[in-house]
Amino acid sequence: MSRSDEEYEADAKVLKQAMEGWGTDEEPMILLTVMRSNDDRQQIMKFYKSSYGEDLMAELKDECDDDFGKVIVGMFRTPCDFDCYQLNKAMKGGGTNEQVLIEIVGSRTNVELEAIKPRYNELFEIELEAHVMDECSGDLKRLLVSLLQCNRSSDDNEVDEEKCNKDLADLYEAGEGTWGTDESTFHKIFTNRSPKELRFINNEYAKSCGKTLREVIDDEFGGDIKELLKTVLHSILNPADYFATRLREAFAGLGTNDNDLIRVMISRDEIDMQEIKEIYLARYKRTLYADIDDECSGDYKKILLGIAASDIKSKKEEEVVVQKVLPPQFSNGTNVFTKEGVTVD
Repeated sequence: MSRSDEEYEADAKVLKQAMEGWGTDEEPMILLTVMRSNDDRQQIMKFYKSSYGEDLMAELKDECDDDFGKVIVGMFRTPCDFDCYQLNKAMKGGGTNEQVLIEIVGSRTNVELEAIKPRYNELFEIELEAHVMDECSGDLKRLLVSLLQCNRSSDDNEVDEEKCNKDLADLYEAGEGTWGTDESTFHKIFTNRSPKELRFINNEYAKSCGKTLREVIDDEFGGDIKELLKTVLHSILNPADYFATRLREAFAGLGTNDNDLIRVMISRDEIDMQEIKEIYLARYKRTLYADIDDECSGDYKKILLGIAASDIKSKKEEEVVVQKVLPPQFSNGTNVFTKEGVTVD
């Protein structure tokens, strides 16, 4: 539901008051951020500038640091801009974080990638494809570049079963049915077939060959190319399951991979976070909320808990979240703060 200009102006005032003077009052900033949609946050930024003559994004970067700062700044970017900045961060400076490229390019839809490409050029004055070609090599580079062509068939079309059955046979001959692996066949099919077609091929392959395509990829490929093929397949078959897995991996081992945790939490907010949480609990026998509570701390933990709870469906659940994440009374005097509105005393 669209909010009024007066509500956006009030939200801008909450943020202004939270950042005025010595230090920052993070509590109202956290709750406002997690209880507004991304569209709302874009409007709040406009009203902040028109009300105070200052750029809210610059103010947030100035006032908020460390992992908490990464989250709150990321939440105020559009989804397209957030992906662009994540991709650029993965490629700039010494070394390349291939896993970030694999996650974003491998899991985003044609529509999302088509929006990212011109925006990346606008923000960083280099074509995304050219940047990938500069920073990557070999099979990984070729597959990333192919995915960036956004040439997958439309999911609006009916599945051509004859064509897909030929693809199935070609995949078998390129993998299990030959000595070595013909990577080009997997490459062509994974970058040109629609999600609906790949789902059909995956199901029929398992019936015909007794093995899933994911198992075939595990057996036939190695390194980054294996991870990218698996990402494409997993995110098409079940995107929420893929991202639940990515979140669990961020918590695994010694310490938490905060960059991966932040990226997935922000990028899936307002998309499939509820489904991710359900899959996470069913698979790992722990709630995502509990793992964040155990592995993170301070304001960083509070804002992630807020994102994890921001898809709540009822007013009663909302009140529980507000009480768990924040004290009952904000230090700046704000005492009414819900999705329906904000009152600033």
